Amino acid sequence: MDRPPAPITSLTPELAERLRGRALDVLSYLVKTNSTTTYFKESDVLSQFRAALHLRDGSDNGLQQAVDLTCSAKELFEVYHSNVALSVYEDYLPFISRFFDQPCKRSSVENLMAPGLPSFIAHSSGTSGGATKHFPKYRHPDHMSMSTSEAMRMSNPTSESGGKNCIMYSLGYRQLVAPLSEDGDVDGQIPVCLMTSGVIRVSNNMVVERDAIYSAIKVPNCSSPLAVSFIPNYRSFLFMHALFALVEPKLETINTLFTTTCRDLCRAIHDQWDDFIRCIETGVVPDLEGIEQVKDNLQRFLQPNPDRAEELRMIGKVTETPGWFRRIWPELRVILATASGPFATVIPEIKYYIGPDVSLETLSIASSEAFLALAYDPRDLNLYKVVGSDDVIEFLPVDEPEESKYLAQTWNVEPGKKYEVVLTTRDGFWRYRLGDVIEAVGFDPCDGQPVVRYVERRNMHIRIANEVTTETQLRSVVDATSDQLGGVSEFCVCPDYRQSVGRYAFLVELQGSLGADAVTAPASLHAELQKLNENYLRDSRAGKIDVPVVRVLRPGTFGDFREWKIRTNNIAAGQVKVPVVVWDEINRAWLEERVMCDI
Repeated sequence: MDRPPAPITSLTPELAERLRGRALDVLSYLVKTNSTTTYFKESDVLSQFRAALHLRDGSDNGLQQAVDLTCSAKELFEVYHSNVALSVYEDYLPFISRFFDQPCKRSSVENLMAPGLPSFIAHSSGTSGGATKHFPKYRHPDHMSMSTSEAMRMSNPTSESGGKNCIMYSLGYRQLVAPLSEDGDVDGQIPVCLMTSGVIRVSNNMVVERDAIYSAIKVPNCSSPLAVSFIPNYRSFLFMHALFALVEPKLETINTLFTTTCRDLCRAIHDQWDDFIRCIETGVVPDLEGIEQVKDNLQRFLQPNPDRAEELRMIGKVTETPGWFRRIWPELRVILATASGPFATVIPEIKYYIGPDVSLETLSIASSEAFLALAYDPRDLNLYKVVGSDDVIEFLPVDEPEESKYLAQTWNVEPGKKYEVVLTTRDGFWRYRLGDVIEAVGFDPCDGQPVVRYVERRNMHIRIANEVTTETQLRSVVDATSDQLGGVSEFCVCPDYRQSVGRYAFLVELQGSLGADAVTAPASLHAELQKLNENYLRDSRAGKIDVPVVRVLRPGTFGDFREWKIRTNNIAAGQVKVPVVVWDEINRAWLEERVMCDI
């Protein structure tokens, strides 16, 4: 793979003009297309924008004439820039909630956020304790779906030698929304599902009415039959993907979406190694929770393979040195998984399993709201190029007031500066605050698009006294003390008030055994926090914050947490994130029940 050119730190006039023209074209399309929607016409957030567009013409139909581009794209952008305020999810909730009215009437939800009815409704995982958010997702023309198409292409590479891919995604859904026509008839079914599930369905024209047919299919270049994608139980989902992957000696790619899912897959293979060999040898699918509806289809694709079973038995659990997976799959080339931000902690453990000859690569920054960026250099696990074709992406400096007038555009972001991402989307969100903070690195010298690194969630922090310690700072201090503890695989932090003075509790899961110097880790964490955060330093010296406690969790806790949240929140397998800071009492109590010891 050729490495991309190094990002440039300033744009040529030609590149800047190209970026500006692209953004104006996208905005013009979005305003023209979505001006017919209920949200555009009725939202208080857009009242000033509507008024400004009317004022351009002065006639009763001035709005429609304006969005039909009787004014230039540049003039429209100026009106947009001056009259559209920042928005948050609560601004959209009264409209989106109409999808969940009983009954749901087509007349109430058609053309709600974008023209027509959505193809699916993406839901957030809601693992931080907040309410689940919903984002209607519509089908768009090809020229407004380029990032989606590119992400799909990258996620399932084609082998030149007939190698297989283990692609771990879910096709399950939380519920179906069935709008009723004026006659009371069901007028189609809209799945409420993960963003990845919905994108895969739309990209492959997979409607829920045909799921029984899909679950009987196996895509030729994939190791797992599609039936695995319909398994709701996370542990069973992992087991079956691992089983069908182990059957394939020519596996080349494993795509798990997130590194944490990859780590769970690695541990499943390690912990249940003998069970996998037995299944491959006998060709019998075991009775696992949650596979009842698809077991017959799974069984059709698992035939007795004593030769492969004996081959795996001879390989054994070779975990004393890195690279066990390369012995299992000699042609394994790459692991695809988001590995930036909170997903970076598990990288050392994954690399131990795969060894130096298999690359770990990232694909994108994506969320339930939109695709933000695609990998710039996939081997740099936190370097992305902002997508410029599908949505209007703007940048709110984190050191400026939180007002729209301070927004930077793709052509004038400053390298080295941190910004919160703000989106105006094809799906009808206007200057929506995503909450993700990125740092601008530079620009792609080929097309000028900003190249960025993911930093953190803007409001993800912990506070005991007057300090505010960010997600980035917490990851940094854990990285600095990981070796002392014996190698931290995953962690989260919560406030601990069990003593008279509050302190941070670092709940950690280790890669192996507790380190010989683990007893010194709390003092090291304290010192690192004091270095990074002057308010923490001042308040800790004043006796307002005590030395942190490290609470060691039993092995597999975070994988169990993901399974628990999937089951209790009715979330499809494969997209549950453990928050870096845990405030929710239910989540915290669940984790604390699994503490083995305090340091």
